[in-house]
Amino acid sequence: MNLYCILFLLAAILKFSDSCLVIRYSEPPACACKTLKLDLWNIAENHGEPYLLYNSVMWSTIKSPEILVEDCFVQVYCEDGADLYIFDTGKGAKIGDYSLDGFCDPYQQAWQVDTGNGIEQYKELKAVCVLKPKCSPTDPAVFLYAYSADLDKWDAPGVISLWDQAMYFGATTKYAIAATVRFDTKVKEEIVFHENETFYDSQIIGYWHMEAQEENPPQTFDSPEIGSDILEVLERFVGSNHPLVCGSMILIAMRRYPNEVDISKIVEKLRENQITVVIAALDTPTGGLHPETMYDLAAKTNGICAYTHDLLLAPNTAPTILDPFIVYSLNLKVSGTGTMVLPKILLQDTFTVHLSIAVQSTGTANSFQSLKFSFRNNELGASGSVEKTRDDLKYTAELFRNSFKVWNFLLAEPTFFEFTLDYNYSMEDTILIRLISERGIGHWFPYQD
Repeated sequence: MNLYCILFLLAAILKFSDSCLVIRYSEPPACACKTLKLDLWNIAENHGEPYLLYNSVMWSTIKSPEILVEDCFVQVYCEDGADLYIFDTGKGAKIGDYSLDGFCDPYQQAWQVDTGNGIEQYKELKAVCVLKPKCSPTDPAVFLYAYSADLDKWDAPGVISLWDQAMYFGATTKYAIAATVRFDTKVKEEIVFHENETFYDSQIIGYWHMEAQEENPPQTFDSPEIGSDILEVLERFVGSNHPLVCGSMILIAMRRYPNEVDISKIVEKLRENQITVVIAALDTPTGGLHPETMYDLAAKTNGICAYTHDLLLAPNTAPTILDPFIVYSLNLKVSGTGTMVLPKILLQDTFTVHLSIAVQSTGTANSFQSLKFSFRNNELGASGSVEKTRDDLKYTAELFRNSFKVWNFLLAEPTFFEFTLDYNYSMEDTILIRLISERGIGHWFPYQD
């Protein structure tokens, strides 16, 4: 027992009067100090201060801690690989990877805890664990371009040249190296990491490598019943042991869909390495049964899945290597007509934010009818919205795209932003909403299932 705990308990039963020690044997009140384990399901309704600290925790990958209470004493800790945070009304602290010890003052029914800056009082001890990522959002990483052998000759190089065209004008990016791989071939091809001094040079070498490959076209799958092997390619990338895999972005250009539905194992590995998957898929497939599998993969990695009749249009709707940072991400299951009040967010700096939305899980479904996504900032008096109908996303009477992008959707300021969604769907589907930027927010945005 800590010395300050012993002294406190002695003070509770020893009273001094006129310099004489009077021993009273009155029993102190029972300890009934409150604790609360915060997790994904209750943290939003138990918001605390300071707001910047709380906001960074709320939008991190979190889990509940262990809280052990014995008589008037408490110990709170996280498992290895997580930092402990505590909150109460008007206060909060990062404890880190240490355990927190404290005792309950039975007269005030408040916890006395050592936060590392001395003893502080918490009326209700709210605690949460924030999992430590393998890398930070700004660490150098790999940009992998994976493209299907089923694509037309000019589609594969065309997509990547549009995706990184700004690199030719001196723009910068967090990515340090480009990698390429061709998939959906009878003989599996290796993932090639194009090592070079700059990302720009690495991209150029990768582009030349793709052109050289076209001189020896591969044997593609014979039957439309054969599904894409893209999920196996992702397994190989995560298992490559390249030092810059963590924090990577993967751009997939494809025409053949997978036959698999269960992607839980590869999603776990991608999330562990903070990998974002962006998918550009033709809605006229050469094979495979489940286009919704790729949509699900993008949803669970904070990416976007764009279905289109022309792959060269996909860069206009999704995050790119120049705006790869996820500021806000939601996967919303909707059906019928309604309005949702969405979680608000506290942004910590001033920067431009773009909006990417995918409205339905395939390019051929008829579920999406219309939506309106709105933001409001009461402190700044700012607001804005975007509305789309099914006709807005049609190229012709037959051709439809499932995603769109709004550049410069809002100007972030260090205040709270509130969001709402109005929707009209003829059947159940999932909307992917991504706010993205050229600048990060200091932490990884959490994933959703």
